[in-house]
Amino acid sequence: MKKLLESPVFAVFLAAVVVIGTTLLSTKIGFGGKCDAMKETFYRQTDDALPVASGLRSFCDAAEKVALTAQENEVRGAEDVLSNIKYLKNMLYLESDNYTVMRSVYQDLLSDTFSLEAALARMELAEAETETLSSAQHGAAEAKAAVDASEFNSLARAFLKRYQKFPTEGLAALTGLSMPCAFD
Repeated sequence: MKKLLESPVFAVFLAAVVVIGTTLLSTKIGFGGKCDAMKETFYRQTDDALPVASGLRSFCDAAEKVALTAQENEVRGAEDVLSNIKYLKNMLYLESDNYTVMRSVYQDLLSDTFSLEAALARMELAEAETETLSSAQHGAAEAKAAVDASEFNSLARAFLKRYQKFPTEGLAALTGLSMPCAFD
C-alpha cells in the first residue's frame, strides 16, 4: 500500500481526480446559479412580462377543451393530446427545468391540437360544442402568442449563445444542469 501511495502514477491520478472534481463542483455552483436564474424567469413574472410557464398552462387549458370536445365526438388522437396535456401540466406543477422535453411536448400539442381542430371543423357539432371550440381556439391562440412573446425566449437564446459551447455544455450535462431553450 505504501508503494502505491508513493507512486508517481498514483500522484498524477489523484491530481487529475482533484482537478476534475473541483472543476465539476465549480461548474455546478457557478453555472448552476445562472441556470437557476433562467428557471426563475421561466416560472415567475418579471416586470410586465408573463412567464412562459403561465402561457403554457393557459395553452394546456385551451387545448384540453379542444381535446375533450374531440373525445366526445370520437375523434382519433384526442386521448393522446389529453395525455400530453397532463404530462406537461405535471412538469409545470413540479417546476421542472427540463426545458427541452417541455418544448417538445408543447410543440407536439400545438400540431396535435391543430389537427383535432381541423377534424372538428369538418363535423356537425352542437351549438354548445361550437361555442366551446371557438372559445378554446381563441384561448389557445392568445396563449401561444404569450409564449412566443415571452422575455424568456430572448434570454434563453442569449444564454445559449454565451454558454452552449465546449466545455461549458459538457460540464453542465455531467453535473445534471439543464440548459434553457426558446419556446417560440
